[in-house]
Amino acid sequence: MSGSSAKKSAIIIGMLLSAGIVFLGWKFFAVSERIHIENPSARGTYENLSSILPGGEREKLHGEDEGRINILLLGRAGEKYPGKHLTDTVMLASIDTKEHRAGFLSLPRDLYAPIPGTNLYTKLNSLYQYGLSSGDDADIVRRAVEHMTGVDVPYFISLDFDGFERIIDDLGGVKIYSERDIRDTRYPGKNYSYETFELSAGWHELDGKTALKYARERHSDPEGDFGRAKRQQQIIKAAQEKAFSAKTYLNAFTITRLFETLGDSVRTNLSIAEIASLAELGKTTDLRNASTVVVDAWRKESLLRVSHVEVSGVRAFILVPRTGNWSEIREVSAHIFDQEDIRKRTEQVALEAPSILVISRPEDASKAAAFARTVKGALGSGLDVDTAISPTLEKSVKSAIMDRTSLGKPYSFDSLLRTFGLEKSAASVPTDVRNTAISKADFVILYGESPIDTPVSETTLDETDGDGAGIQDEFSDFLEPQKR
Repeated sequence: MSGSSAKKSAIIIGMLLSAGIVFLGWKFFAVSERIHIENPSARGTYENLSSILPGGEREKLHGEDEGRINILLLGRAGEKYPGKHLTDTVMLASIDTKEHRAGFLSLPRDLYAPIPGTNLYTKLNSLYQYGLSSGDDADIVRRAVEHMTGVDVPYFISLDFDGFERIIDDLGGVKIYSERDIRDTRYPGKNYSYETFELSAGWHELDGKTALKYARERHSDPEGDFGRAKRQQQIIKAAQEKAFSAKTYLNAFTITRLFETLGDSVRTNLSIAEIASLAELGKTTDLRNASTVVVDAWRKESLLRVSHVEVSGVRAFILVPRTGNWSEIREVSAHIFDQEDIRKRTEQVALEAPSILVISRPEDASKAAAFARTVKGALGSGLDVDTAISPTLEKSVKSAIMDRTSLGKPYSFDSLLRTFGLEKSAASVPTDVRNTAISKADFVILYGESPIDTPVSETTLDETDGDGAGIQDEFSDFLEPQKR
């Protein structure tokens, strides 16, 4: 090729690239006018454009400097489905900006969640609709998840069913591995209808419609809602890997179709510039090996338990933390990228095999006994947890713990303090408690008036329907806010 021809080719290529950038930029902002961006501080059009064009300064995301960005992912039905604003998918997605890792924490829809700014509770999947009715949109559910997980959650993305299908189709489908044969004869369709969904075990390339069914199906899953949460995480990881692949990034038509889909189906408080920054981070984040956690209630070691709340004379199914507070969920959230520390501490507590005595006033005996069972369940069913009554025990608002090992069992002591929010106490054991009970106790807990800050499970795992998943009607209605 002559120098003149090469120069002409370079000019033509440059013009094509420039035209492509201008086209994508125009398309980006044309579609952005239809995206429901709930961010009053979002940058203007010029700032957004300058941040996504080559050489532009990328918008820094909240949490980036601290090493962790948290985004709340919400899956809602949409206008064509029953319960159109109920969010049956609530997932915390986190990016470790230093180690380039990702983590996903799924919270079940039936979790009994506090409504921020009130003394009321409702099911987690009802919070988004509650926010819409009160004018706070997704801010209510975002703040509630912040409270329950103990981490800052500045961003949210809400996607409806139809948008989910179109995104998967725009990506050309996703590849997943089904661990078992699936046959659900009661898969929920539109207008309160049902159909049969079947999928064999093994690898599959799923289109949007099939991927949605795979993500939603739960009636034939032995883990119920919690098995569904695992499959939702699987689909999201597969879609993100596809979206952040070089093939997708270099395909202007794919990007354009995705923007069209976002405009129709997404609500978010991310600005256009922040969406572009998030996409850039996705290129260097290891999504294939992302850490995944599903907070469930179907196993003995699960962090949640089944309970009920009475609504208009009817007992409504809910899930509550087994410890009566959010400490264990916050611990898992804090270590979302690596759960090894939590596993090691659990093993160390088992090795220390602490003996615990819970002392209460006579009028609190039944509550103290339930608390003792909760302690045993949280630290290990094989541990020795006893109770005793003391009429001379002073009334206290908060429970306190006495370490009689002189820090000889540090993992157990630390777990009791953190998990149940106990105060350290140097007080003497009440003299009316029998010596035999005191002599064998490594730790003595003086039971106070209210050692909990959330509703406590009134049932055990054995009292549920067998899997702890508490299968409910797929078309569950909005749960009106209730007093705790």
